[in-house]
Amino acid sequence: MKTMQPPKIIHRTVHINGLDIFYREAGDPSRPAILLMHGFPSSSHMFRRLLPALAQAGYYAIAPDFPGFGYSSYPRANSFAYTFENMARVISSFVTEKQLQQFALYLHDYGSTIGMRVALEHPEKITALIFQDGNSYEEGLGKEWDTAKAYWDNPTAANRAQLPEWLNAEGTRQQYVAGVPEDQLPLFSPDTWTLDWALMDRPGHVAAQFALFEDYRHNRKYFPQFREFFRRTQLPTLVIWGKYDAYFSVEEAACYKRDLPDAEVHILEAGHKALESHFEDICPLMLDFLKRRLS
Repeated sequence: MKTMQPPKIIHRTVHINGLDIFYREAGDPSRPAILLMHGFPSSSHMFRRLLPALAQAGYYAIAPDFPGFGYSSYPRANSFAYTFENMARVISSFVTEKQLQQFALYLHDYGSTIGMRVALEHPEKITALIFQDGNSYEEGLGKEWDTAKAYWDNPTAANRAQLPEWLNAEGTRQQYVAGVPEDQLPLFSPDTWTLDWALMDRPGHVAAQFALFEDYRHNRKYFPQFREFFRRTQLPTLVIWGKYDAYFSVEEAACYKRDLPDAEVHILEAGHKALESHFEDICPLMLDFLKRRLS
């Protein structure tokens, strides 16, 4: 008797706006599509288990690496504008290149504001929203962001000196384990932050990442537009949040219900990179949501 083989992940690169954009995909492109947006400092590698699971359930899942992340081109900051507007422009071009007519969005961390800018540009294409620790409300920028806000409002050398050191090997590891209960630490593979830092620790790359951080202040100006989009479209929405997220406060999770009353909100006993430690919880939540809500 033949056993069912799990769907294969296909790895490809496409030339977009003068850049090589690496992506992973799984499933039949004729099936309902889900575009997976990674966060900082990770890449499409974070979806290595989710991609085949979605394909197995009958979806087409595709996850690009943003410029300067993963295996996509990493131009230096003096030759490429590391802004969220520019990132969204590249991903919008990627959507066109891949002929994605309609798709659900999985939105995490930096990928949340990049993906939402894509949604504003192509509202007719979006079928559902899945937020996993992704920022759209000021409530998510808790006290941990006070020094960042001070620097964004007044980017002096003194305010920069108050910023925590995070663009280094330990800061990369902390993106995964900060705030996580000690008994959960063995759930995290060091392969994740080791790969992230190996790719980030390239000539001129830390400067590029700092430029993108500086531009984050402009995302806050987009929050009202995101909320208006939620109210206008009332798209099926799933919100998954780690209770111990040290970067985007769990207080934000409930905010989505203000503008999307039918949003389904789940708080997990997890940190910021919940997909690493709680895949077995997140994947069934997603599949159940998509089966019920994605037409």
